[in-house]
Amino acid sequence: MKNRYVLLSLMLVTHMASSVFGDPVVGIEILPEPGWIVFRANYGRLRPLPDGASIEVQILDAQEAGVLVRKVETLRPDETTVDVVLNAAALPPGDYRTRSTVLARAGKPIGAPVETSVSWPGQAAEFKGVKILNNVVWELLKVDRETIAGTKTYGFKSPKRRWVYVAATAKATGGAVRVSLGEYGEIMSFDQGEKAVREAMRYLPKGEHKLVIDAPGGGELDNLLVRSIPEILLHEMAGLHSYTRDPEISGLEFYETYVMDNVNTFMADVRNPRLQPRLKKWKQDGGRVLVNVTAKGVAEGITYCPPEELYEYIASSVGFTHPLADGAMLDEFSGPCVNCPSYAEALRKLKATPKFKDKLLYFYDTNIEFNGEQGRKRLRAVVETDSVIMWERYLGTAWDKFLPRPSEAAVRNFFKTEYGLVGMARTCRKWEPTAIEHLAVCFGFFSAPGGHTLATTPFVNHKVFLDMQFNLVANDPAFWGTYGLMGYHSSYSDEETLRWICRLFRHYGIEGNTAPATDDPYESPHLANGDFADGTERWTISAAEPGGIRTARKPGLSALQTRYGSSEGDTGLVTTRSAKGPNTIAQEINNLQPGRLYTFRLIACDYQDLSKREKPAVRVKLDGVDLFPDKSFAAVFPDASFVSIEQHKTWLTYHWVLFRAAGERARVTITDWATDDQPGGPIGQQLIFNYLQVHPYFAPQDN
Repeated sequence: MKNRYVLLSLMLVTHMASSVFGDPVVGIEILPEPGWIVFRANYGRLRPLPDGASIEVQILDAQEAGVLVRKVETLRPDETTVDVVLNAAALPPGDYRTRSTVLARAGKPIGAPVETSVSWPGQAAEFKGVKILNNVVWELLKVDRETIAGTKTYGFKSPKRRWVYVAATAKATGGAVRVSLGEYGEIMSFDQGEKAVREAMRYLPKGEHKLVIDAPGGGELDNLLVRSIPEILLHEMAGLHSYTRDPEISGLEFYETYVMDNVNTFMADVRNPRLQPRLKKWKQDGGRVLVNVTAKGVAEGITYCPPEELYEYIASSVGFTHPLADGAMLDEFSGPCVNCPSYAEALRKLKATPKFKDKLLYFYDTNIEFNGEQGRKRLRAVVETDSVIMWERYLGTAWDKFLPRPSEAAVRNFFKTEYGLVGMARTCRKWEPTAIEHLAVCFGFFSAPGGHTLATTPFVNHKVFLDMQFNLVANDPAFWGTYGLMGYHSSYSDEETLRWICRLFRHYGIEGNTAPATDDPYESPHLANGDFADGTERWTISAAEPGGIRTARKPGLSALQTRYGSSEGDTGLVTTRSAKGPNTIAQEINNLQPGRLYTFRLIACDYQDLSKREKPAVRVKLDGVDLFPDKSFAAVFPDASFVSIEQHKTWLTYHWVLFRAAGERARVTITDWATDDQPGGPIGQQLIFNYLQVHPYFAPQDN
């Protein structure tokens, strides 16, 4: 059955008089592929709701004689809409009745139920027998505990052109055991006597496929899994932001240890001799390599480029001419796009050219509205040629324009808007129903001050914020069938966040989980008021002399700290160094888990003169913890990877301290003297401090 995403009704029925609360407005969406009927309820006019309120949705036979499917979802009091997804895969095609009722905690209805009819076409034939794990991961084959003597073939079908993940746990008892997949041939093997787990990822077209296990001497198969998974893209191979310039392992070693098993497509510089041997091995193992190419003629004010000009430009690019490149990523499309129709024609011509038929062309897009009607012409060409749009979702923990006062509730509501995630995904389906199958959601995970950071808000756990985004794409029905998950970009990221984004790739994009990857809270319970937006509240202040400590606003400081889209960093605490002694601020660190690793961070700089590339005298003292001084640092930024040192005139210092909690509480003290008895800097120098925070550290597994 052809993929469909049918909005049957935005407002099916509204009752007015049965309750002082009013009634929910309910829309229904039909998703035949996963076998879902989605009920979108707007309960905003029922608020305020009593604690524990929920919505019950039922599917009944046409005569309403019995409930066939039922689900209850708890309603969040600080939100206005909820999607309730009912699994109707087992229901035969036909007409059914539905009933949606908002309930109090005890099960008493609030307002009248909303009832309507729905015509269910049945689950799409190509998905029958496929186990849906989440929006982007589907189980195609699972085998447990078999003895292999000789050769055994397993058939499975891929309902769409996508990547597959193959995992096998086996013991080669009498000789080597080899696993082959169609035209790829051998994808993994087990040596005689070896018991191990092997994984592989390969791109497959839609249709029937065969997995062959060859064990001429015999073998034991504990487990075999085949899953349809998204393309998992990372920009870029071997990029990593290092403040110390002395990483414990090289960039390539880091990627081999923590990254490559969780990704199947890299953006990389194929001309870099250092990377070429690793890229060759990557491609031999089934991975893809794309090359970043500047998009021509897409900025405002650009004149018209004919299709032939763009065809020649792309055809002669490194992504289309270098033997290690599988294709190009055009960077980037935003705003008006007079040349999008020309790109559409150039794309069609490239795909029709025999020598380029296997080359890939991906488009970085900031705007899922696809740049108006001109952009939609390019979108249609992307769909027709099985190309991909990489939708840039570079969402900071705060955004002056759309998320000025972040909270967990505000973030969840923002994610539903057209500027967040869900609203734009629905726009994508509106313009082209199958476009989601050609969309890779590109999550921004840059997190390093001095290289852009989306972790703009000290009290927000950025790892949880990223997890919320992935979780929404994995679960919200607007993202059903999303082609890819992507991260941008590693050169602006610290090592912890790069490892975390790979954990999210695996958690949602390989394992197919629907639950969050962490149970840590969105808002840090450890340290408060890290930007001093609330003055000195929660801080213990000890000035060396009157007027030695104050809070202030320095417009533009947040931008200098490279906090993306947010002015939160314009506030801070200012000290004036005294000859009489250090100025001191301190705060209790609460709600720690003994034995767990955490980081403390702050940014400091000269309040009046930021032109000197030097570290101001600042002392950070943590009591009640075990420190790791060899892994901690205080680094001046921006660094050479981001700006020209010769030309740059603004410098700040980023303090990052790793510690292990010894108890549930600790204490941090910051002074503007280098030691207890030495100022270490000019008397009278004014320093400004902000970005103070404590968060759990996502440690490597071997730690």
